[in-house]
Amino acid sequence: MRRISYILVLVGLYAGVALFLHHIRQDKEQQYLDHAATLLSTTYTASLERYALAMDTFHSSMSQQPGLMALLNAGLNERPPNAFMRDQIHARLLPRYRYLQSRGIEQWQLHRRDGSSYLRFHAPGTHDDDLLPVRPSLRQLHENPRPSYGFEVGRLFIGFRFIYPLIEQGELVGSMETGVSFDHIRRTLDDLAPGQVFMFLLHRETVESIGFDHLRDHLSASQLSHNFLIDHLHQASPEQQGLPLPALLEQLASYPLDTRFKQGQPFSLPLYHQSLGYSAAFMPVYSFDQHLSGYILALHPEPPLTGIQWEYYTGLVISLVVILLLGWLVLSLHHQRQRFWSQQQRLDAIGRAVGEGIYVTDLNGHTLFVNEAACRMTGYNADRLYASNLHTLLHIHSPSTTAAPCPMLQAARTGTAYEGDELFRTRTGQELPVVVTSLPLIEQDEITGTVSVFRDISERKENERKLEELATTDPLTGLPNRRAFLQYLQEEIRLSKRLGHESALMMVDFDHFKAINDRYGHQAGDDVLQHFAREATACLRETDRLGRLGGEEFAILLPGTDPQGAHHLAERVRQRLEQHPTHSGQTQIPMTLSIGLTPLQAQDEDASTALNRADKALYRAKSTGRNRVEIG
Repeated sequence: MRRISYILVLVGLYAGVALFLHHIRQDKEQQYLDHAATLLSTTYTASLERYALAMDTFHSSMSQQPGLMALLNAGLNERPPNAFMRDQIHARLLPRYRYLQSRGIEQWQLHRRDGSSYLRFHAPGTHDDDLLPVRPSLRQLHENPRPSYGFEVGRLFIGFRFIYPLIEQGELVGSMETGVSFDHIRRTLDDLAPGQVFMFLLHRETVESIGFDHLRDHLSASQLSHNFLIDHLHQASPEQQGLPLPALLEQLASYPLDTRFKQGQPFSLPLYHQSLGYSAAFMPVYSFDQHLSGYILALHPEPPLTGIQWEYYTGLVISLVVILLLGWLVLSLHHQRQRFWSQQQRLDAIGRAVGEGIYVTDLNGHTLFVNEAACRMTGYNADRLYASNLHTLLHIHSPSTTAAPCPMLQAARTGTAYEGDELFRTRTGQELPVVVTSLPLIEQDEITGTVSVFRDISERKENERKLEELATTDPLTGLPNRRAFLQYLQEEIRLSKRLGHESALMMVDFDHFKAINDRYGHQAGDDVLQHFAREATACLRETDRLGRLGGEEFAILLPGTDPQGAHHLAERVRQRLEQHPTHSGQTQIPMTLSIGLTPLQAQDEDASTALNRADKALYRAKSTGRNRVEIG
């Protein structure tokens, strides 16, 4: 009976250890899966922003063409429609459409103010049909006439649309729309995240209104869910990425995906095939009217998941061995001392074999145990770590939490687990970003310390920084792009209202920049833009912000600057560029600037209000002779 009791206790202990190891495995898996979902979301946003930035530049260049907007205005407002006028516009803009096609933008369409189609460059013979009832994007534009993009299913096209209002003298005269298929979005995703396979799952309800067989032909039922169709025509070959796609999809089909799909949130799932780990990240795609239209599925190998799985199974085996040894020690008291040291040696071997850093401390932070991986990652030898208060030596607290109790120690003292990203200090004083899992060390029903496992996440942090930089930096000049600059401007408007200090905004545009491109070539034009970025930066203070809004249009934010000081700085920038021409190869390219200047005002509601005022001042500078500064 006693032996049976011992066996039951050992079985219960092993079940508890197995449950604990399973919990640790799930936590580690979730960390990688959350990272995969975040990476897909960031990559997806960056891919759409790339096309949006290209279309911002394209739209800006169109609006600066002499006579073009007047011609469009005349054609869009002509009643009854004149075929000759439409043909004239088509002929003039056809080269631009060829340029868009070369950039992967397949559709270009002009709409009238009432939402009817005026000219389809991809189908010139089809026009004058009323799109407003079937196109949420056009209805949204009429409610809020500003550039926007999103996913939309039309009668002729399924993909991502980028729509821009056409404004003449402050009035909406029509709109311009471009379309990009998922195939081109997928290629952009391939460039940003190589080594992955991207698939597009389209909701059945989204395509119920499609009446054209050529759109339905490349859609087939998905084995993942009856409610979704898969775009089998526009997807990369999984063999090119070395992925066992049929096996992974079959495994995905075993998950209750319909429940996850109904939530409309990004998520990731682990997959295993032939002892190798893969991640399946799902990114929801919403239409202009905020209806769930589908999901983008990213599949790629995840070696850390393979390691976690093997670590879990290894832990189960080792735990079983340890528990059997423990039972043997209980039954064999005369071998207690010898078996104790044997068990200690085995635990040390486990600590050396694990690639992640492990350390055990008491409640005061003094070291009770460290493994070799902890020494290797921190640069300290084991003697130094045992002789020091390890927590004080390694853990770096952020300034905002310096006065507060350490969350790791606080969790241990309250008997709860802690998991999160932290900063450790190495022997050389460098900061080491790590993800830490800490659990309370309980002995005789009392919390006596903590057991912590940490892993170096420097590479993950660097990848996140690069993606953030890609989404906020202009690739040509290295300056903040339009999105980032508008965030700076919005924050400065808020600060100036709260603190009551003066600030100013400048809009800068090159005089006759098209002539520079036509005469010297586009490479010279790029050299001019880069030269301006360097020269203007040299004139500014560290607190000033210079950004590229698109094309040859730049903006400068001057915090804490009154109108007189801002005008002086604007003249300094203008004169410097006039006196320092660009050297492109052996060619010297002179240039001048027109600058619109405006102080930020208390009644500015948002960034666009100040930008519009500065843009009007820039327009006056252009119309009154160029190479000058105007205040608005």
